[in-house]
Amino acid sequence: MKAAIVTRFGSRWSIEVGEVPKPVPAASEILVRVRAATVSRTDCGELLHPLLQRLITRQKRRSILGMDFAGEVEALGTGVSAFAPGDRVFGMCPWAGDGAQAEFVCLPQTAPIGAIPASVPFDRAPVFEGAYYASASVAEFGLGPGRTILIYGASGAIGTAAVQLAKHAGAQVTAVVAGRHLALARSLGADRAIDYATPEFAELDGSFDFVLDAVGKLPVRQWRRLLKPDGRFAVTDLGPWGQDLPLLLWSAITRSGRASVPLPKRGSAQRFVDFLSERMAAGEFRAAVDRKYKLTEIADAYRYVLTGQKAGIVVIEPWQGRDQPDRP
Repeated sequence: MKAAIVTRFGSRWSIEVGEVPKPVPAASEILVRVRAATVSRTDCGELLHPLLQRLITRQKRRSILGMDFAGEVEALGTGVSAFAPGDRVFGMCPWAGDGAQAEFVCLPQTAPIGAIPASVPFDRAPVFEGAYYASASVAEFGLGPGRTILIYGASGAIGTAAVQLAKHAGAQVTAVVAGRHLALARSLGADRAIDYATPEFAELDGSFDFVLDAVGKLPVRQWRRLLKPDGRFAVTDLGPWGQDLPLLLWSAITRSGRASVPLPKRGSAQRFVDFLSERMAAGEFRAAVDRKYKLTEIADAYRYVLTGQKAGIVVIEPWQGRDQPDRP
């Protein structure tokens, strides 16, 4: 099978598309024919900083990246009863094995894997990772009717998911994005969309119960200005030069809950992938697809994501232009 193989990690990274053996599912594993994968911020982090990724995940380095996938079940290992060949599935690859930037990927049946609704095409289905991380903030905040949230960076994979999940919870959502993404934010359900570079954003006052920085770029003085006195802040990473780290540490030490980096609860992935499948089927959650690339163009996809300018997800289609998959 064809796969995108990392031949060099770090700032001088290199990815080449080559032939590797088609994986064979072991006991309790399924083999998925990957119809769509993504290149995400997580993938870029693993590509540029593999040692840090290994420290965080405690897993060995892998040469095929890609967290999100959507495709069809191709074959089953022994002991698998929850899936059948031909099932349309999406979800997230575990760190312990190769990723989804390939024509096939093997996954344990215990991985977060959900059913793709019949109305959703494959290229709109690899959405789990961003939505999963967004869901942690929605759960941490306890969003509901009458609550107000400002989502900064509401055009990325986490941000677009957070807008939709917050609206599903009943909150009033203000999305802050670049001017070119205002229409996207409104289309996802934001009650108000604001260009971060305009006076409209600079003039916002402390009227929000919650602020979520979905890109790690909001200066501390700004998010503190936006919050009510008892408001709470969450960020998806530590920001440039770790700008949020001192306040995050102080919040943890004092147990004030004022600032946090919410993470999904252990064991919650399968419940969430089922929930997300239901929302997709009901038309209450959809992917925002920025660009699509063939597998052979994956280096270009990485270069684009590394600009920090993408909106939603960047999709890789391993089978684009090919009628039938190769057989072993």
